[in-house]
Amino acid sequence: MNARARASLRKAPRYHEPDWWLLSVLLTLVMFGTVMVFSASFPQTAAAAGLARYSELIRQIAYAAVGGLGMLAAIRIDYHRYARFAFPALLAIMLLLAALVFVPGVGTEIYGAKAWILVGPVSFQPAEVAKLVMILYMATWFAGKGARVRSFSYGLVQFSVLMGILVGLLMLQPDLGTATLLVTVGVAMFFVAGAAPLQFAAFIILGSASFLALALSASYRRERLLVFLNPDTDIRNLGWQLFQARLALGSGGLFGLGLGASRQKFSWLPAAEHDAIFAVIGEELGLAGCAFVLMLFVAFAWRGFQIARRAPDTLGTLIAVGITTWVIFQAAFNIGGVTLAIPFTGIPLPFISSGGTALAVAMTSAGILINISRQTLSTTELAPRRATSSKSTSRQTRRAHPVPASSRARARTRAQQATAPRGQPFGRAAPQRAETGRWE
Repeated sequence: MNARARASLRKAPRYHEPDWWLLSVLLTLVMFGTVMVFSASFPQTAAAAGLARYSELIRQIAYAAVGGLGMLAAIRIDYHRYARFAFPALLAIMLLLAALVFVPGVGTEIYGAKAWILVGPVSFQPAEVAKLVMILYMATWFAGKGARVRSFSYGLVQFSVLMGILVGLLMLQPDLGTATLLVTVGVAMFFVAGAAPLQFAAFIILGSASFLALALSASYRRERLLVFLNPDTDIRNLGWQLFQARLALGSGGLFGLGLGASRQKFSWLPAAEHDAIFAVIGEELGLAGCAFVLMLFVAFAWRGFQIARRAPDTLGTLIAVGITTWVIFQAAFNIGGVTLAIPFTGIPLPFISSGGTALAVAMTSAGILINISRQTLSTTELAPRRATSSKSTSRQTRRAHPVPASSRARARTRAQQATAPRGQPFGRAAPQRAETGRWE
């Protein structure tokens, strides 16, 4: 950590009211998700007696309470403090991801991926924690590097190595959906941090080629791509869930069949409360319900990027961009997969799908975003920083791409000709303008 980052940690934050719009959107998503999880999971628990009938609802409320405590703590903790623990946390989560695959008896395979750790009735998914840890580490790393992010060795190479390690550990589970999401978030943060355009384009091309190679490297992933290209080819096997999801969405109409009245969730639609919960929303609440969910995520994106734009420093901007990009793109991947707009990835819908670690970590991350909103700058405070940033960027550009001396001389001559009084030789004004430093 450099001197500037340490100075920002010592400086006491100036707090004001949080972003109440963002907090309202977050709480609405969590409450709406709790209701929909109970509705979607009811067919599996309807035959049970007593409280067991509401086991999935109780579980969702319990994890929402854990997430709520994490969110309240994150709202009160200054986000600058996370910079001290970002690197140790990254190492710890990498070791945990590796242990899931290489250490016998640690990981538990569910849905074909060895990505869970079970401790009695409680499950823990390290990949969900890895999302937040990666955002905090990369924000600290980029903020400390400053303009060196644009260099090849300090920027692109180190960024590619870090992303390669994380993606490799996730692909060993295997979990292509989470790996794709991590790369998307990392690329967004790399771009905002000031990546050089050519390096950024090179990484996008290389990343796209790597993603295609990974997608085609395993037979079941190739079959998923074929199902996406032609959904009606394998309805009885891989295409079954997507076929039932389309039936659910299509039968919902404009306003749906009514809350709790879904037919496809009764043993027809696999993982109705997890990956395919958006299809249940479409069947029970119709197009209006789906539009409501999309509107909430659009509002989350709007407020999140506004917080990033008005953050008091680069660290806050990068953390806000990372968390907002994570939530929005994960929602896009889930909804796009269910509606067959993109290949199905099997990742949950943030704040809405049934999930333990995913819900708790997402709510805690939103708490960090709200903490940044408590320290944002006003419009009048942003103006001087933008002017300073513009001058700094201009100086960095001149250093990286110096203008030839002949070009400078021609530019100075044209400027002097344009500003010299009529009838006076322009050469006499040259010493005065050189002293101002306007052209040098």
